[in-house]
Amino acid sequence: MDQNTSCSDFHLLRRFLCLGSKESVFRTHIQHSKFSRNDVPFIERLIEGGQGKEILDCIKDVRESNGACRQGPTVFSYAFCIVHGDREVKKYGYNMLTNICRIPTHLFEFQKFCEELNMQKSNHSGWGRSHRVGISKWYNSFANNAPKLAYLVTKYKKRSKWNHRDIVRLAHVKPQNERIRTILKFIVNKEMKDVISLHDSLEEDDRDDKIVKEQNEQHKKVNTFLRAVIEAKECDDKERIMDLIGVQDLAREHVPNRFLSDKEVWRVLLRTMPPTAMIRNIGKMTKLGMFDDEQASVYIPIVKEKMQSELLQDFGVHPLRILFALKQYKEGKGDQGKLVWDPNQEIISILEKAFYDTVALQPRTDKRYLLAVSVSGDMKKKLIGSPLTASEATCAMVHTIVKQGNSVETLLFENKCNPEQSFVSSIDRYDNLNSIKAKLDSFTSQSGERQTHFTRWSRNKSNSFDVIIFFTDTLTGEGAGRVTEPFIHCCHKVGTPKPCPDHCRYDQ
Repeated sequence: MDQNTSCSDFHLLRRFLCLGSKESVFRTHIQHSKFSRNDVPFIERLIEGGQGKEILDCIKDVRESNGACRQGPTVFSYAFCIVHGDREVKKYGYNMLTNICRIPTHLFEFQKFCEELNMQKSNHSGWGRSHRVGISKWYNSFANNAPKLAYLVTKYKKRSKWNHRDIVRLAHVKPQNERIRTILKFIVNKEMKDVISLHDSLEEDDRDDKIVKEQNEQHKKVNTFLRAVIEAKECDDKERIMDLIGVQDLAREHVPNRFLSDKEVWRVLLRTMPPTAMIRNIGKMTKLGMFDDEQASVYIPIVKEKMQSELLQDFGVHPLRILFALKQYKEGKGDQGKLVWDPNQEIISILEKAFYDTVALQPRTDKRYLLAVSVSGDMKKKLIGSPLTASEATCAMVHTIVKQGNSVETLLFENKCNPEQSFVSSIDRYDNLNSIKAKLDSFTSQSGERQTHFTRWSRNKSNSFDVIIFFTDTLTGEGAGRVTEPFIHCCHKVGTPKPCPDHCRYDQ
């Protein structure tokens, strides 16, 4: 394979992993898209060129660095390598299954993609020996942390039309130890009460062996937790369900729906739930009055503690995710269903601080940025599948880049870059989200921003930027009608390379 072609294909791969598209455009509704072989011809070319392992290394790197805004493209690319790679690539790929699919949701999605790709390739389901072994290794990877597996398989029971019972039976998973065996029996046996029992040899082992004692202790934890899950499912006593949640750290998914409208139950859940779950359910807890009653002084500090930036970073919570939650919370209603609430100002302040704190933790860059931002009226329309408008999402990304970059210039334009005029923005690193939003919302040709002749400006600035990002509400045709065309034309005219692969747009 030509070296330049290979480099270009790896660039397209990273673009697909991060944006969910082979084009230089991020669309907010990409999470609703279905991926197919036609979306990743660059992966196919790289595999044919013998670079399958390098693709998998790239996928693993993006996954572990939390560089992808959605996990769907990452899991699909990984599944594509598994299905279309040769024996060595498959073996190499299955060894990193636990790195790519950290929770059952991703494992189920991986299985869905594998089945679809195998049906397209050879009209076969793909449950060969290597696949069964790979899936088995995923479950057995928790051999030394069986309580975590028990938690995961009971919290994430079914996704993407797959469930643990079907996966375990089709993969013929052979447990590595008795702790995993107990969990697998729980998964596949319909009479669950009959299989939750400790293995006699473990229970009666009195050897003074630290490892054996740890194994016995883990097995008891697994046994006790699974019993608690079964009991919670059938429980009708509120006090008992609260005890189970507090002692066994049960998640919301373990609690029957009949208790999920009770304030006292949610008070116990709040103490045990991770930050990601708390962010999703903060509106529900507000609706129940947890932050406005006589005990608010107890539970608001718990929310504050869980929104500490270091903890959010450990859970891989992106600043935009917090901003989505903040905007939704301020609106006082969910994007689906009939849930409504009166926003609590202290919770709003906590979410705002969490956003700025997580922005400050983003990696700094020495690259020189040009941010070209549309200020057209359509930018005030809501993004698909998001509580944010296109302008608000742009403000967040501009704020993050300006805050963490050493050299950032922002150019404002109306609808498209007019060769005769554009406006150099006064946005700088001392601006916050609200001040940036105010500058964009109040923009007019007389708003005080410095006007410049775009053609002359771009000729002088053509060698001043490493990265150019266009934020616009929509794509506008090709050629002269394309929003990026004036800048590309000016760069080409003065002899600079055409800014193609490293220059992206944000599209609604």
